[in-house]
Order: sequence, then C-alpha cells, then structure tokens
Amino acid sequence: MKQHARYYEIAGLTVSVESDLPFTDTTFHTKFRCFEVNGPGEDTVTLRHHFGLPDPIPEMAEHRQPKEVYRKPPWAIYRSGDSWVYLGIATEPDDLTLYKVAVFSLDHTAVDIYNDPGYEMAWRHGELTALTLFPSDQILIARLLADRAACYLHSGALTIDGQGFVFVGHSEAGKSTTMQLVRSVLGDRTEILCDDRNIVRRWPEGFRVHGTWSHGDIPEVSSASAPVRAILFLEQHRLNEIIALTDRKIIWERLLATLIKPLVTAEWWNKEMDLLETLVDEVPFYTMRFDKSGAVVPLLEPLVT
Repeated sequence: MKQHARYYEIAGLTVSVESDLPFTDTTFHTKFRCFEVNGPGEDTVTLRHHFGLPDPIPEMAEHRQPKEVYRKPPWAIYRSGDSWVYLGIATEPDDLTLYKVAVFSLDHTAVDIYNDPGYEMAWRHGELTALTLFPSDQILIARLLADRAACYLHSGALTIDGQGFVFVGHSEAGKSTTMQLVRSVLGDRTEILCDDRNIVRRWPEGFRVHGTWSHGDIPEVSSASAPVRAILFLEQHRLNEIIALTDRKIIWERLLATLIKPLVTAEWWNKEMDLLETLVDEVPFYTMRFDKSGAVVPLLEPLVT
C-alpha cells in the first residue's frame, strides 16, 4: 500500500486519504481498520492533507467573488467560483486566528485540507479519530450522501439473522443500552454495526443500513450492511412493547429530528426529503418502549422474518 495514501470504504463510498506526511499503521484509530480497503473504488472521494496554512488562501481571491454562506464556530464557509472553502475559525469573534483551511470541489468529491502546523505532531503521534482531521467526518460524508440516495441517522444499528434493525434516538435515548440488551439475549445471531451513527442508503434492491466508525459508548463498529427490516424510535419506559407506526406526520417529525445535517443547501434538502419520503413508503416504522430488563428483545423476533 502506498506510503502516502490510504483507502477506506463506507456505505459504498471509497474515501482516498492522501498526505504530504507518510502514514504508519497507527496513524488512524483502530476503529477504521475494518473499513480499510486496498485501493480506489467505483465511487471515490479524495482527501489531500497538507501541513501548514496557505497564504494566500486558494480560491479566495477577490476576482472569484467569495460569498460567505455560513458562520458558526468552528467554521466559516464560503462559495467561491466552482469551489467551497471551509475556514476553521476561533470561538471568539475578535480572534482572527485560522486553524484549518479546506478547499472542496463543487460536488465535495475532492478536497485539499491545509492543517495548522501543530497537526503535524498529532499526525506523527497517531490514533487520529477522523480521516478529515475535522471534529467529525460527518461534516463531509453527510454532504456526500444526499447525492447517493443516502442519509446519516442518529441511531444504533445491528443485524439479527442478517436483517438490519435501526434504533433511532438522540443522546440518552438508550441506543447503546439497546445494543447491549439485544446482544446479551440473542448472542451470535447479532452483529453491531454502530451504536450512535449509521447510514441508510437506497440501492436498486431496496434500503440497506451501513455501519460507520462514528460510535458512542460501544467501541465495536462494522463496515457490514444489511437490508433494513425495521426502524424503531426509542422510548425508555416502564413497559416493554413495540407499536407499529402508521401516522406519517409523526414518522416524519421523528426522522427529521435525528437526521444528521452538514452544510445545508436547498439542493441538499430537496434530495434528502425525496429520500425520506421513499423510506417512509418502503420501510416499516415502530415505537419501541423498553426498560433495562431485556424483556423487549423477544418482541423483536416477529419482525425478523
């Protein structure tokens, strides 16, 4: 494998990571290992890491008429010509320090990332938790998913007998607890994909759930995928019951509340809304009320087949 390149596949998308500095076996955290592949795929996005901030900033010349479209620390984002420019900014408004510059192609499939020189030490130390060296890779990947009939959901997901179950909820909803309960009862019949963020993508044969490396309390992740058998909204409760949902308004409200959003544009919203409408039409939704006894797990069995 090239000394200055690594490749990772997630939900059918290959992320090619190139760097001015050489890679080692420990450059990235071990959570990425099951996603690593040998080379580019049919659908490849390229990240190029540089160490040292550029002066001047590429694509920000006055003749390109850069237009600020977003500003909320840690990011200020500009549309400039045929590029998007992301500037890593300080929290305080009067602090003009730049920490990162990322210049994306218009479709976000290629990016040059210029890191503050301090990142060189972090790179050499290793165990990095994001391929982009951003706070989260979701900033990029969530943007790319809309063009591929896919979305990130704040969810835990696992397979039971090869069927995909997506348990949707915000922090403290019980996603990690649900993963542990199902695993404790069903054992080897299950595979945890990720306990905090998962990708749902529509393929020609239907919707599949794909694991990601963005885990929560459970460090176990998987690059595997499975057909989506059910999506369940979590409610911690004194009862254990699974209730079929048929009210589209309720389903929409709950889905939108847990959809992971990048830089939101009208085009992105339109594509994601079309996707979610199809998801609601084709996949069964439920409310899952549960306590920590594990008594809810047998109630999942009828949904498996």
